[in-house]
Amino acid sequence: MGALWKIALRNTVRHARRTIITAVVMMVGISVFILFDSMLAGSDRMAVDNMADYTVSSLKISNPAYVEDVEANPLDKGLAKPESVLAALAAQGLSAAPRLRFVARVSNYVDEIPVLADAVDPAADAKVFRLAQSMSSGSWLTGAPARSVVMGADLARELGLKVGDSVLVSAQTLHDATNADEYLLAGIVETPAPAINRSGLFMPLEDARLLLDAPGLVTEVVAALPRASSLAAALASADARAAALRQALPGDRVDPLGFLARDYLALRGVKARFSFVIILVVLLIAAVGIVNTILMSVYSRVREIGILRAFGMTSRDIRRLFTLEGLAIGIFGSLLGVLLGALLDFLVITRGISLSAFANSMGSLPLSGVLRGEWNPTTMVVGFLFGVLVSLIAARIPARRAARLEPTAALRFQ
Repeated sequence: MGALWKIALRNTVRHARRTIITAVVMMVGISVFILFDSMLAGSDRMAVDNMADYTVSSLKISNPAYVEDVEANPLDKGLAKPESVLAALAAQGLSAAPRLRFVARVSNYVDEIPVLADAVDPAADAKVFRLAQSMSSGSWLTGAPARSVVMGADLARELGLKVGDSVLVSAQTLHDATNADEYLLAGIVETPAPAINRSGLFMPLEDARLLLDAPGLVTEVVAALPRASSLAAALASADARAAALRQALPGDRVDPLGFLARDYLALRGVKARFSFVIILVVLLIAAVGIVNTILMSVYSRVREIGILRAFGMTSRDIRRLFTLEGLAIGIFGSLLGVLLGALLDFLVITRGISLSAFANSMGSLPLSGVLRGEWNPTTMVVGFLFGVLVSLIAARIPARRAARLEPTAALRFQ
């Protein structure tokens, strides 16, 4: 086998042009696969992180009856003991904040728009979410004048409002009456979460309780977890914390980040299949190149095959020789692909890709800012092994053809 390897390597070097062309095709395919996987992993991480930072949080505790009937906005099914929930979260060293969600209508006294409003504890909420750091104008509710609200940038533009304007907010109270009051627009927030920009409205808890005639009402408590090293680690950490909290809060519902972001995470399988199709198509093209390269090598070396057979090589040896040539090309191309993919990965991770130019075309996806890839050594190993396997399989076709040549006919070949 050692002598066959030496001959195979010599032949790949001797036919350098064909070898390089085939290896480059494989290099491009594998490097693109690695880069796409890194970017898809980075987009997943960015999207889920943005959800945790702006909309759903890492953990959410609520009344099970409220969640079952959430579309009806059941204000009579709030948390029974929000103080106990906050104490349980504090005992685990987590930042937590109470919230009250309700359906409201916002008006500039001419036009009226329905929104899903969030009543918050301004100081506590700023430790869980990043809304306070995303103000495009004005300020967050912390330290704002009494009876103030913050709204999403798109909502403010649609209503023609600016910081300092008065807005009318109306809502159905806990007792099914309709109440309305005037508030000062203290700030406008612009976030990676399109839903907040389009219809976000935030006000202090006490103001909302007065509006809804619901003293002490809290519909949910949200909590933030420390940033994990990867998306998988973040989801696993949230699941573990949720399991512990369910033991401490048996009567409440505890939803971790993986459940809260389940709709987006369900898209990951589709994207994984898409990336697999990309590498499959490119590597199939490379496989055709390998078949062509070795077939050309067979036809250009018919007399050489006859001489090798005359010196005692069997059909099995000839088949192994050409298979090893294809395998050598596959290893060379796959190694180059992994190296190029790692380099592209490094550039995407360290420099990132600005998504500002694509922000308007992303619909409801919670993506904006700079997209950075994520290292995934498993993808590099899979890409390398897949490239080598495709090369090995592709080389078998011309190798069998070479092995079937009769020595006498090969020696007479002109």
